[in-house]
Amino acid sequence: MLKRSLLHLLMVLSDASILGPVAVRLAGWLAGPYKDRWVLACLCQKPYISPKAQIKGGDIRIGPGSFIDDFVTIYAHRDGRAISLGRGTKVYRGTVMEVGQGGNIIIGDDTHIQASCDLKGFLRNLRIGSKVTVAPHCCFSSYNHRFDNPERPIASQGIVSRGDTIVEDDVWLGAGVTVLDGVTIGRGAVVGAGAVVTKDIPPLSISVGVPAKVVGWRSGLPVSSLLENLS
Repeated sequence: MLKRSLLHLLMVLSDASILGPVAVRLAGWLAGPYKDRWVLACLCQKPYISPKAQIKGGDIRIGPGSFIDDFVTIYAHRDGRAISLGRGTKVYRGTVMEVGQGGNIIIGDDTHIQASCDLKGFLRNLRIGSKVTVAPHCCFSSYNHRFDNPERPIASQGIVSRGDTIVEDDVWLGAGVTVLDGVTIGRGAVVGAGAVVTKDIPPLSISVGVPAKVVGWRSGLPVSSLLENLS
């Protein structure tokens, strides 16, 4: 009880101009390593942001109760718009979030983004809903590189987008999933490890492969049966 009270005091002091950085470091040391620090995001109406995280940009909003682990990078270019994380969202070490060229990243409440994920919002928006579970090494992009002119280096041809990239609520993405621009993954869907999502994924479906294809349904209905119902 005494330890929890001390951790609470340190988190309250974390906004102080002089004592704040020291208070956050001390709180992290007392709480313990890695996920032991979850408690620090629950003690008061503010997020826990590791001193080892890198955060830069004009419109970055991190909701109360959120957890930003060591070595997370959240970066908004000057021509980017907002990066917004909802209440209770957890982002683990090595993950990079980046916006530019008018794009946003918007993440809902209680979403977990595991280690070493890459999230990009350029030209259009990346939207991830609430209670989404993202395994390590997943990649999300709201744009793609142009490569139509073989006489010019691809890096100098600019970028294009098919539209917003949307992951609806209660989705589970396995390790190493790549989600491309202009697609929507429907509510409650499951996408297997290593899949590349190039087209919309229906709600409550189970998809695997490159490119990702529906192989089952959380309802237990066979694929052919549900496709007939949708037609």
